[in-house]
Amino acid sequence: MPVVIAALLGAAMGSFAALLAERTLRAEPVLWARSQCRACAARLGWTELVPILSYLWQRGRCRHCDARIPPALFQAELAGALMGAAAALASPDPLRALVLGLWMWALLALAIADLRAFRLPDRLLLLAALAGAAHVGMGDGSGWPSLADRTLNAGLGAGAGAGSFWLIRLIYRLARGRDGMGLGDVKLMAVLGLGLGLERLPLTVLLAALSALIVSVLRAWRRGRPLNRLGRVPFGAALALAAAVMAVL
Repeated sequence: MPVVIAALLGAAMGSFAALLAERTLRAEPVLWARSQCRACAARLGWTELVPILSYLWQRGRCRHCDARIPPALFQAELAGALMGAAAALASPDPLRALVLGLWMWALLALAIADLRAFRLPDRLLLLAALAGAAHVGMGDGSGWPSLADRTLNAGLGAGAGAGSFWLIRLIYRLARGRDGMGLGDVKLMAVLGLGLGLERLPLTVLLAALSALIVSVLRAWRRGRPLNRLGRVPFGAALALAAAVMAVL
């Protein structure tokens, strides 16, 4: 039952993560504006806002104007539900499951923002950092390692994550004469290092790189283009989702 409840909460939080990412990118108020259709501006009732079920019931269409609802919203709700269930299974008690879930849902919002606009807004990075710090502070309930050790590991992870990616960014700019990585990715690595600690960062980056490479190869195959003609890759999204996976393993 706790896993089911966590999954239901996660579906709602996945929907909110998508809303948070979209409105942050548009510089719109998040909490005070009513939900409405982007195509016809019709206000949405509660029956149109039930996570997962409303999308399926309406067949991915607005019931007012029949405009297509972005599938990314449905996918975010599914991802949020999986994250909630995973947090419940990986945590020793509901409070720690909630804190872990909040961190993963913040990472989901960052991934959506990067996929939508190749941006990692500072507001979302701050939310993820706060949730990650809370997760580190609570620990796993065993009392080991100590809070001092966990804090030190988080600080080392944040410094190593940001420092390594800043160095990669600098070397690429010196070699190619242009930026190959935004500062948002550098900040994101600081956030991930804070939440995961130093020892999990290399595997997180490897998992993100492999997943981004697989997606890029599939895109190139589908479009009939070579890899070097695909353009920009939302690596921040791959990093955020890889960190969510690492958090529960």
